[in-house]
Amino acid sequence: MPSKIRKRGENTYELAVTNGYDYYGRQIAYRKTVKASNMKEAQKLYYEFESQVRRKQILHPTKIKLGDFAFQWYKEYCEPRLAVSTLQNYKRCLQQHIIPALGHLDIRELQPAQIVPFINALLEPTENANGVISRNEQSALYCYRVLSSLLSVAVKWELIFSNPCDKLDPPKIQRHVVNSYNLQQAQQLLAAANQLPIREKTLLTLALSTGMRRGEILALHWQDIDFAAGNLLVTKSCEVVPHQPITTKEPKTENSMRCITLPASMIQLLLQYKQWQDQVKAPYGQSWNYNDWVFITDRGIPIHPSTVSHWFKRFLAHNGLPPMPFHGLRHTSATLLLAAGAPIKNVSSRLGHTDIRTTGNIYAQALQSADKEIANTMEEILQSHNDE
Repeated sequence: MPSKIRKRGENTYELAVTNGYDYYGRQIAYRKTVKASNMKEAQKLYYEFESQVRRKQILHPTKIKLGDFAFQWYKEYCEPRLAVSTLQNYKRCLQQHIIPALGHLDIRELQPAQIVPFINALLEPTENANGVISRNEQSALYCYRVLSSLLSVAVKWELIFSNPCDKLDPPKIQRHVVNSYNLQQAQQLLAAANQLPIREKTLLTLALSTGMRRGEILALHWQDIDFAAGNLLVTKSCEVVPHQPITTKEPKTENSMRCITLPASMIQLLLQYKQWQDQVKAPYGQSWNYNDWVFITDRGIPIHPSTVSHWFKRFLAHNGLPPMPFHGLRHTSATLLLAAGAPIKNVSSRLGHTDIRTTGNIYAQALQSADKEIANTMEEILQSHNDE
């Protein structure tokens, strides 16, 4: 008789199967009480139960609070894989939203019906200090994604059978109009940029001509630029951690690592800027620590992303140009290319989008404008045929 079968009462037996260890180092025991007329029948039920346990068909027997697992997930899964800035955002989301609302629940029993009120609460309109009422849709979607990621790992680690977030629709976000300049405004912007010092002029023109993200531009090294081939490689992005020097990290996605062909005028401007920078840093010799960085301050250190954003805001106001975030230069670059008839696949690749549909969704208006131009061209063809 297996020692893990214990008679509890008349025709009642307790079955116990051990399988693996929990993250506290304790052996995991799966237990089940069954009805059986005799020990032989109990043995048969035991072997069936043991088979289910070995095949992972039985849930983890120990109650696991979602908050406890969130801590383990963060330490053992997130920290070795994610950038510092992402970790900070995850930690804030867990501490301020997910754990207070759901942390006390048993992760094995978490149901979609318990997640829905949590997401709905995040979508409730809130009033800020200025009396402005708004719905924080981005925060709700971000928390949904963090929770879903956490639960997906719980599935992989065989603590739960399925991810309850998979049975829910993500919070819908109202699509905002892309903030960008038209061709005339872009030309005014470039005219104003011509009056800037060469460093600021180069940074602004590079953003507009390539559609690169702010962090990608500021992380550029001279070795990333091939002047002979006329292109640059995007292989990293800036990482900003409070009270620490600026460093670099891998770009946003795998597709963000890309090669961008530069206009001839941009190559010339970069060469002029490099000559200027070499002259500036020459007196410092070996004390110039960030020797290969393209964009650096007068003190020879990398430029902080927020410095660029604040400067750009002042630059636009000083030149009477419409307000637009620095990221708007990326949108302007894509919008102008698409409106001029550039293939969406090429523009998507230039921007580093993972999915061409992302480009189509963001720049639908520019695509429509390009389509109108195509229709006008076709109209000219048809009219010329009719004239014959």
